[in-house]
Amino acid sequence: MEKWTKEKAWEWYNSRPWIRGFNFVPSDCSGWVEMWQEYNHAQKVETIRRELALAKQIGFNAVRQFLAFDVWMYQRESFLKNVEEFLTIAAENDIGVLFVLISDGGRPKRQPEFGEINNGLFHGSFSNDYKMIPGVFPCTEPAEPAPTAPAAKPEPLYSPVDEPELAEKFYQYVDDLASRYAKDERVIVWNIWNEPGNSNRGTLSVPHMKRAFEIFRSYDPIQPLCADVWRMPKSNILTEEEKTAIELSDIISYHDYGSIDHSVRVIDFLRQYDRPMLNTEWLHRVQHNNVATHLPIYYNNNIGVFNWGFVNGKFRGHEPWEACWKRYTRGEKLDIYKWQHDLLRTNYRPYDPEEIKKFSMYAAMADKKFANKNADK
Repeated sequence: MEKWTKEKAWEWYNSRPWIRGFNFVPSDCSGWVEMWQEYNHAQKVETIRRELALAKQIGFNAVRQFLAFDVWMYQRESFLKNVEEFLTIAAENDIGVLFVLISDGGRPKRQPEFGEINNGLFHGSFSNDYKMIPGVFPCTEPAEPAPTAPAAKPEPLYSPVDEPELAEKFYQYVDDLASRYAKDERVIVWNIWNEPGNSNRGTLSVPHMKRAFEIFRSYDPIQPLCADVWRMPKSNILTEEEKTAIELSDIISYHDYGSIDHSVRVIDFLRQYDRPMLNTEWLHRVQHNNVATHLPIYYNNNIGVFNWGFVNGKFRGHEPWEACWKRYTRGEKLDIYKWQHDLLRTNYRPYDPEEIKKFSMYAAMADKKFANKNADK
């Protein structure tokens, strides 16, 4: 099948209320392997039930959910059972699911770890072995000498698709999910590839991304397919992998953790494609990307949204990225004292009650607008 026309993409988008969701890691999981693995899954299900019910109360109607190729590869039967159970729980709460198949948020090459997982690591932000940073904590280490030559280009991080045998297994994983869920209304979008080119990977994943789109399209899915634009250019230039993502996608999925001025420029840039837009990653209070400033512009511009994080927990999404601490010590004006992501505390109280009120207000407005539009037909 071919990429959707603009008309079909808009028909799909306008057939539903304004999409407002979040990127979800249950609060008792450090990541998606822990969420989807067989070990102790019944306990995770209880957390998922509780937290998606809370999301419904606030007014969310969607969730962006990363899957785990590693878990499928080693625990396929239980993984598929757990995916089905998750979709059932989401549907019970009137929450549509946007599934992410794989990410270029790379990693060192290693075997996946199953069982009890306690590291809570993500993007290298939360490791305990960093040197103390001058200006934040006393540093007993000597200062690093200034570089005398341009730094070497960082090596790309590993992805399983780099190995031909694992790439074939990845295609089987894509086919397995497409054959089961390409016609399932509980799934609202397939995010085929998260942030192509991240982790210094450049175009390494592009052939595999194209193949994954082909496999999914062969099942004529009722959901739109997309891959992310995520660097968001300072000039009107996209990287080669982001151009490919746009060319393959039925709708625009983009990520923006910038200030309000930056976000307005990004929206203006992406309008040229004349397709429905989903900001599938936002909310970075440290970088002045806030609910109070940004949610109104997404609502008024009819852009679907998925903020990063929901309930704070083992994933530790409230902690600033390591890069933010380094920028802060160099004098950049960052709100380093704020939570970076997440909306609720571990006791399910809001981080900021006014944020929750705003989400609920705009959700109610959107649903009323949608109901009135249908009543006029």
